[in-house]
Amino acid sequence: MFTKKTFQNLPKTKQERITRVAMEEFGNKGFEGASINTMVDKLKIAKGSIFQYFGDKKGLFLFVFEQSVERVKNHLRKVRDQSRNDPLEIRLRKTLAAGIDFIRQHPLLYRMYLRMFVESKLPFREEILRSLRGNSIDFLGELLEDARKNGELRTGIDIEKTTFLLDAVMDRFLQAHLTPHLDAGLGIYQAPEDRIDIWIGTLADVICRGISVADPVSDHSPSAPYLLVTAAVEKELAPLLARMEDLKAETGSVRRIYYGKIADIPVRLAETGPGMVNAVQTITALAEKCRPAAILVTGCGGAFKGSGLGLGDVALASEEIDAHLGLETGDGAPHAPLPFAVLHAEKTSLTNRYPMDNLLMDRAWQILQTAFDAASGIRTGKGPFLTVSTITATEETAGDYQKAYAPCMEQMEGAGAAHVAAFYGIPFLEVRGVSNFVGPRDRNAWDISLASDRSCAAVYAIISGMGEEMLKQSLKEIQKNLDELK
Repeated sequence: MFTKKTFQNLPKTKQERITRVAMEEFGNKGFEGASINTMVDKLKIAKGSIFQYFGDKKGLFLFVFEQSVERVKNHLRKVRDQSRNDPLEIRLRKTLAAGIDFIRQHPLLYRMYLRMFVESKLPFREEILRSLRGNSIDFLGELLEDARKNGELRTGIDIEKTTFLLDAVMDRFLQAHLTPHLDAGLGIYQAPEDRIDIWIGTLADVICRGISVADPVSDHSPSAPYLLVTAAVEKELAPLLARMEDLKAETGSVRRIYYGKIADIPVRLAETGPGMVNAVQTITALAEKCRPAAILVTGCGGAFKGSGLGLGDVALASEEIDAHLGLETGDGAPHAPLPFAVLHAEKTSLTNRYPMDNLLMDRAWQILQTAFDAASGIRTGKGPFLTVSTITATEETAGDYQKAYAPCMEQMEGAGAAHVAAFYGIPFLEVRGVSNFVGPRDRNAWDISLASDRSCAAVYAIISGMGEEMLKQSLKEIQKNLDELK
């Protein structure tokens, strides 16, 4: 502690105000350029008070630095503790995201850190920089040790050298977000959240998978059935990833694919990307490589106000409807069905509506009603899911869809996934959590995290309750195909 009792005896509000003004001055001008006179003018206090509180300018700087470090540590401790059960790749993503978040909240504190590299007359400069690197190495080393205990790292990997690599890459990325010349035209400098998310995902992917061509995690035989769970973005799968056993990530894949077990059932989790095209491409690629026993699509969705669902509730699709595939009517109403089929499956001609397997859906519905009973406070709904390529943002359009289809939920991938499932004859289910209501967009009223938690809890319940049944059915189909070949 670099303060005297005279400062410690001040009211808390005055201490915080002095600290804030000092942080602003040092952050903007560095140690050499910072002016005590400027600070006392802003604070409306006597210059001698600063010396009574901190001894001198150096004491004030060291106090501000100590406060800044504690803020960073508290920020990262929260991330560390809340992600302790996550796989290493997700923990690294959350750590990088937390770093960006801290820089955006406290840009002057981070600038003060960057100035330390060029200010040769900074008091205790070498000790401060060594301490900062030590804190970072300790934090990242703990993440790696946890990953090693969980069997996520290769045998014999050097934790110390790997920690150095992580620290170098992550620190350079954070610096580029606030320093134009370190960006080198890569688009990291002050990049918006969506672009930063892409960078974070790519860096974590390269760190965890490497840059060389490698074989997949294991040779998944076409005769070994598994359940495929997909969502548009990984955030919608994160609660499931945290509960998976024997979790591994596929290497050399454009999409993020995870292997493991849920309730002792072999599963693969795939991030498809948003929209039908992405969903179709991802599921088709996986089905061609190793056909799943069943496909479960999950994630967030918007509830239609007539559905009776609220934020955080769970809905199961009774059919999938492609809202934008059809025949224009000319009266402004939603499209009429196409006059021809887009797919012939199981003696059925499909246009823009994909029915669910009633036996499979009823079994899943039974499980959901048991998992989310009245005591849970979570409502469950069942009804048509509407797949759109253009997000509904007006009450008028929402009302038109409600009148035409009586849907309970809107989303962007389901019909595409249902089409692929019908094409290959793969059992299909879709269950989602309500993150918002269909109509005028108010992002402040959305709750994506709650919807993701609830939808993943629903998927976990379905896999636990009927996963074995779906796998056995797949084995019967495989055996039937083999018998036919004989």
